[in-house]
Amino acid sequence: MKKTPARKPGDIIAVKLFDRMLDRQTKALSQMLQQSIAEAGGQIRLLLTIDSAATARGPEALFEHLHFTKLHAEHIERMAIIGNRIREQTYIGLFGLFGGIETRYFHRTEMAAAVRWLNE
Repeated sequence: MKKTPARKPGDIIAVKLFDRMLDRQTKALSQMLQQSIAEAGGQIRLLLTIDSAATARGPEALFEHLHFTKLHAEHIERMAIIGNRIREQTYIGLFGLFGGIETRYFHRTEMAAAVRWLNE
């Protein structure tokens, strides 16, 4: 049986999304992810906190907000999304199906559980 190497703390990248992210902010975020992916050896796990009203506008708005993750999907092993609205869980489930990234939703009160899941 092949032993899985222990995860390095740097393999988890934390990002907080806000409303009205400008194109330059999205571009800077994408560049930061590219650098983090290279430093982690090609694969990362993403802890994403959503502090945005995008989810209140429906799944389409959330998918648009998370578009930058699809650009790096092949390098994101898992993505834990932290939110505070019940309906976000359904939207995140849909995003996981269509985004190609193993994704799980956690409420803000479950931050420690999200980190544990990312480290599994």
